[in-house]
Amino acid sequence: MPERQLHLGYMHWLNGTHWGGWRHPDAPTADAFGLEYATRALRIVEDAKFDFFFLGDTLPGDLAAEQWITTHNTGRLEPFTLASQLALNSSKIGLVVTAHPTFYEPYILARLTASLDHLSGGRAAWNVVLGASDLAARNFSLPDLGGASRYERADEFIHVIRRLWDSVEQGAYLQDKKTGRYIDDSKFHRLDWQGKHFQVAGTLPLERPPQGQLPLLYAGASEQSRELTAKWADINFTGPATPEESAAFNTDVRRRAERLRGRVDPIFFLPGITPLVADTRAEAVELYEELNTLLPYDDDIVEGDQDETYWTSPEWARVAGARFALPKGVRSVRSLSERIGADLRPLGIDGTVDADAAARFNGYGQGLLRVLAERTGRSVSNGGVRVRDLLAAAIAGNFPLVIGTAEQVADTLVDWFDQGAAEGFNISVPYLWEPLERFAGEVVPILQERGVYRAEYTSDTFRGHFGLDIPPNSFTTEEEEATAV
Repeated sequence: MPERQLHLGYMHWLNGTHWGGWRHPDAPTADAFGLEYATRALRIVEDAKFDFFFLGDTLPGDLAAEQWITTHNTGRLEPFTLASQLALNSSKIGLVVTAHPTFYEPYILARLTASLDHLSGGRAAWNVVLGASDLAARNFSLPDLGGASRYERADEFIHVIRRLWDSVEQGAYLQDKKTGRYIDDSKFHRLDWQGKHFQVAGTLPLERPPQGQLPLLYAGASEQSRELTAKWADINFTGPATPEESAAFNTDVRRRAERLRGRVDPIFFLPGITPLVADTRAEAVELYEELNTLLPYDDDIVEGDQDETYWTSPEWARVAGARFALPKGVRSVRSLSERIGADLRPLGIDGTVDADAAARFNGYGQGLLRVLAERTGRSVSNGGVRVRDLLAAAIAGNFPLVIGTAEQVADTLVDWFDQGAAEGFNISVPYLWEPLERFAGEVVPILQERGVYRAEYTSDTFRGHFGLDIPPNSFTTEEEEATAV
């Protein structure tokens, strides 16, 4: 067996991740909040020997508005509650819970995560997320999300929670009936933390988690996000669009980690990726284009739903300058034209883009052409670029999609893996259930045959799946260093 093995996580959303996926004829529409719905996905990916089952959680503010942005944000069960149930319905796979430091106190989150790690037998991990809206913050009696200060708060938060996990050593509960000693006082450690954001005495009322320190996951490519990943994370699942971008990102974060940690620790990069698998490449492209017809567009798909003053407003400037996909209300040929720097309205939604029109595209427009060619094989030179294709790409975003046969999807994953662009992938699917079943049942066996992916679990814990040792307890290490001096 080769030393380096590819890792797979599954990102579970109630409706899949394609914004039109829930409308697909084969997509389920009922019972998404029942336990059997999640456990069905759990069984599929644990049978395929995935490393972890990922419960994301973004706290929405305006559900009525967000249904037009990304429907998987409008319906979520509370992750700790669901993970506790999933732990009872699985035995090997890791369980990732998402929690936002802005909306928790370190003590309660340390207790929740440590409890889940005990109850799952060392299979829990924490996804640190800092994104939300100011409206969501007001559900927590906060005026806003906190801007850049939330990163500073998160940094202190993570430090405190890690100390809390260490605050009670294994073996601290003697339960010695002969002597009457229930606990070993020497194995309990108070933090007495007095920081800028938190004052925490400690300790936790339970032993150190089975993994010692729960693995931390994080996504984000901003300067502050890179620093947070470098300082604290074991796994990053940011999704650069190309292997080259991903490899450069990974190298940058690892250099920062060595500076911030003072040592070389393993950090695993598992970009988010969405596979569309079919019997032929043409059928997979057809599925992609079918999903795009289900996207929510403006009522007037050519001229758009905004008045003329909107296109010179600060609001449009903000949308046009963002790297994100076009939101509801500006999903039209007009908005596409404004963003790419060339007026495509005379062509209509079904018109074909020729070389003269494409030559006027700005950098963003050229990027859409590259994405479209990669996903579908359509190009200006072969006369295959329609206005609707470009608009769909501008709405669905430029996150990595792998479209093709099982063999072709496996080829792409292995190529990223071999280039050092990824240690594995955080897999999402456009809708349930067929795309997940096809990936697990067709792509995973190919990866196993090529020797880059496990055929059986070799560990029972999250850290074990990644070959991560249990770190020493920070309190006992400090005591040992003090004694040595």
